[in-house]
Amino acid sequence: MAYRFEKIADSNLTDLKIIYKTVFGKKYDDEEILKKFDTRYLGVTHFGYIAYYQNKPVAFHGAIPVQMKYKNQVELAAQYGDAMTVKAHVGKGLFTKLGKLTDAQLESNGIQFVWGFPNQNSEYGYLNNLNWKYYESIKGYKIKTTAFPFEKLARKIKFTSILYDTTILKAFSKFQTDKIISGSVFLNDDAVSIHRNDAYYRYKTFSNNFTIEINETLFWIKINNGLLVGDVQIQTLEKFDVALQTLKEIAAKTGIKEIVFQASPNTLLSHIMEPRALEKFDSWKVGFKNFNSNFPLKNLKFTFGDLDTF
Repeated sequence: MAYRFEKIADSNLTDLKIIYKTVFGKKYDDEEILKKFDTRYLGVTHFGYIAYYQNKPVAFHGAIPVQMKYKNQVELAAQYGDAMTVKAHVGKGLFTKLGKLTDAQLESNGIQFVWGFPNQNSEYGYLNNLNWKYYESIKGYKIKTTAFPFEKLARKIKFTSILYDTTILKAFSKFQTDKIISGSVFLNDDAVSIHRNDAYYRYKTFSNNFTIEINETLFWIKINNGLLVGDVQIQTLEKFDVALQTLKEIAAKTGIKEIVFQASPNTLLSHIMEPRALEKFDSWKVGFKNFNSNFPLKNLKFTFGDLDTF
């Protein structure tokens, strides 16, 4: 098969809607896709390649540049995400070809290293064909609410989904805050993670997440098949427990069936949730490849909010 490869740009980014729909069954609007890959606030933008077959988009491999922090140092890195191939074209080497093209594009634009969360479909390709390394996996924690899972039903139809989003905003409105969480992983002085500054949080608004404050505890959250907690900032464990109970009550009243936390091992969130969550699971591997970084990348630490789709 003869494929054509194009760098992503505003002019072809909306072609990704076709691949998202075919591979994942998900519908994205043009604005969300354009905002996700628009990282001009960092001085660099639009990294990735689309493969076309007979002028139809059939595969994609992309990366999002992001500032990474270690102690008082900052480097420009990139998070890989949304590697996807239409089923009829799987096994044709497109994952590796597009990955290598994107690697070269990133490195030539001053990106120091790349990282991401390979899933069961992409793990082999990243580790074996694109020469990634990994040291640990993200840990997940679920807290069930007592609610009837109304959110899941509401999401089945666009009209009811819009109404449900309005209900959610109303329920959380009195708790919303403009305060930002600098990154709970940085309580470990040796951690390498995302530099969470104002510009980064403004960029992340494309994904409909927001921060709330309950009992002097900050939660960075997103409602999507559950209440997803991107990160927390706590004063004391006692205040956190009170805040978490309030969060459970709000979730129950709004039909959210569970609260989900995810974080790297040996971080504040993992230490907090380990004794508090009845359901625990192993999540994605944390993978990376070093181009020219001096950071100790084996110390990469993340929370749920660092996922490119959060």
